[in-house]
Amino acid sequence: MIRCVIDDALPAEEYKTLEYIVHGSELDWKLHNGTVGNPTNSGDWRFTHIVYHQRAELNTKYKFNFMPIFNYLKIASLISCKLNCDVYTVKPEQRPWHTDQGFHTDCTFTSIFYFNECNGRTIFKDGFSVESKRNRMLIFNSELEHAGVTQTNAPRRYVLNTNFIADPNNYQTSS
Repeated sequence: MIRCVIDDALPAEEYKTLEYIVHGSELDWKLHNGTVGNPTNSGDWRFTHIVYHQRAELNTKYKFNFMPIFNYLKIASLISCKLNCDVYTVKPEQRPWHTDQGFHTDCTFTSIFYFNECNGRTIFKDGFSVESKRNRMLIFNSELEHAGVTQTNAPRRYVLNTNFIADPNNYQTSS
């Protein structure tokens, strides 16, 4: 099993360029009812922006802006990539357990790249937890079920979720 957390994953200037795009007003965010499938309650929603999906003809206006992340991950084949924007909740709310896509091999991975500091986090069934920290990268085997937990100390939580195929020798586990 591979699961690793890398702080300061991108050089500062590359990170600032992406942060400007993600935190700015140019992206066409879409309201998505149900953070994972159907809504589990009235507060289970987020805004999303699809950067890339291999089975859809999409406007990939921003895909090339995220190349520093794709290059960092040493992606052999990109499956999907989307931005998530979770909105503040009064109490932390765990979202449903899930995997991001249904094709799992030793070479399929999910990464979560965090764009801001907050007490929102990503959790795994074995208790492993990763807090949102700007310029932090989480990489793990795509078959590992995980869940998001909403933040209570910031208006928004921004993450880039990427699913891809790569050589597992590219990554060192930290758990």
